[in-house]
Amino acid sequence: MSTPSAPAAFAGSLKMPPAPPRPQAAMAAAEPPQQSEGESASVVGNSMVAFTANVSAQHKDDLLNSFGLAQLSTVAQGINPETDPLGYYHKVIEVLTNIGYTGQSVNFAGYDTKTATVEIDKVVLEIMATLVTEPELEIVKAAVTALKSSADSNGAPWQIYNSQSTSDTTGSFSIGLATETNNNVAVKLSAFHFAGTETATKFLWMSYSATSVDIKQGQTTMVLNDSVYSAVRATVAQKMSSHASNYIDNLPSL
Repeated sequence: MSTPSAPAAFAGSLKMPPAPPRPQAAMAAAEPPQQSEGESASVVGNSMVAFTANVSAQHKDDLLNSFGLAQLSTVAQGINPETDPLGYYHKVIEVLTNIGYTGQSVNFAGYDTKTATVEIDKVVLEIMATLVTEPELEIVKAAVTALKSSADSNGAPWQIYNSQSTSDTTGSFSIGLATETNNNVAVKLSAFHFAGTETATKFLWMSYSATSVDIKQGQTTMVLNDSVYSAVRATVAQKMSSHASNYIDNLPSL
């Protein structure tokens, strides 16, 4: 059985990559974005997370910092989400379960395209509809709309998300919805990997020929136990201190 100090020791031992340059549109912000109460959405690396109104500002910070730590430490081990998406998500989930989360890893399955063309944002919402309630899906839709607004303006959230999600003709990204009950945060997460003959700057909204793109997807639900995470919160924040302003940003209001 783990001792209370085990998660903090595990987090403290994780190797992190050098902090990358901040995207140009985000240069003005030297500090990580501040979280507020209410419905909102943020990007953390190659993940976009929408929050229901019952998720506290502290728990938004916790989720974004912990996801950032899991992603960055996985990449620091040489695991590339675009060339090895299954290995990447398995390692990300492994890190999270060692710092206070419970849940199953992501296993990918092929997405069966039923039309001649496919738009990835529509695939995302179709998959998320199987995971969340109808009111929660409306929050996810609003978050995707806010992400498109950032993409249209070439804003910092989209620059972070796009740069961490795509390379050449492949991409790996995830979309999540977080809720809070009894001080514990549950995240319903859909992960996606695609490979095609081309990508675009706004890859989520590009219309692809069904024969030119291969999409794989997987889902999981993770629960963050606050009583466990409270012992690791300061360590995770310290590990992310030189990365958060380059790696996390809030989307426009939903």
